[in-house]
Amino acid sequence: MISNLQFLRAFASINVVYFHTLIGSESYGKSTNIFQTLGGWGANGVDIFFVISGFVMIYSQIHNPKKIYEFYISRLIRIVPVYWLITIFLVTLYYLLPEIFKSFSLDLKKIISSLFFVSQIITSEFPVINVGWTLEWEILFYLIFGLSLYFKDIKKTIISIFFFMMLIFLFTEKLLFLEFFVGVLIGYVHNKIKLSYLNGLIILIIGIIFLFLSLSSYIVAIELDRFFIWGIPSAFIVMGAVYCKPVKNSFLFYLGNASYSIYLVQILTVPGFYKFINYFKIEINNDLLSILCLFSSVIFGCFFYSFVEKNLKINKKVTKEINS
Repeated sequence: MISNLQFLRAFASINVVYFHTLIGSESYGKSTNIFQTLGGWGANGVDIFFVISGFVMIYSQIHNPKKIYEFYISRLIRIVPVYWLITIFLVTLYYLLPEIFKSFSLDLKKIISSLFFVSQIITSEFPVINVGWTLEWEILFYLIFGLSLYFKDIKKTIISIFFFMMLIFLFTEKLLFLEFFVGVLIGYVHNKIKLSYLNGLIILIIGIIFLFLSLSSYIVAIELDRFFIWGIPSAFIVMGAVYCKPVKNSFLFYLGNASYSIYLVQILTVPGFYKFINYFKIEINNDLLSILCLFSSVIFGCFFYSFVEKNLKINKKVTKEINS
């Protein structure tokens, strides 16, 4: 079951990277002809991540209960070191070589709010690491989840999470945030109800079909909230995956472990790749260029995971748990 979620993490991170590769290709005058038809579809990797996160948090709490402070420490240790490292690197690079940034500006307010995951609240803008906007929602979910652990009973914890989320929804009107709660519900149901591998596979296939249906021009035209076009399919996909027969593939499992690094370092690799291509005036088919950019981003993300993220001393203190 855990391996299946790792594969989903790999898919989600690579999907988001390719989405940003398409944006980068257009920004640097190397727009693709074939793959541009996907439009913003790759952004659904974020929705898959959110549902997985909700599932993993409740799954871990059911099978390996943590006290509130233990939960917060484990989450901060998992998220903060790598995020701060890349943020500080970007800030340093900006002040040393500002000319390499195409459209980017920094001030103390943005830097501090980025480091403390409150950019969207304080500045109404994305953080220094622009993809970090998703982590700001993630941290908010962790805050809610940790507070809800005050109730020892798992049902009361889930009800508490729901009420916190409804309160936040009233202020933000963002259905996206509810994807975490959908994941929590899937985790609770998974603990209570056992389904066959076949049923899990059917649910997974339904989710995949729904996700691809979001490419339909009809669905695009009616402009539904992403919660409906990507969040609900993501819920089916995650639920199907956790009930499916566990698949064993060490390479895909590794990519799942590296997904956090892959997701973050793309903000360096995608623009860096196209700057390199333009600077040396390399003439290659734009579609091929986008694929090369994707592969180089994934490879660099894996390199960063293996030689940086895994070797951060603070990470070694984390007890074994499902990575998230």
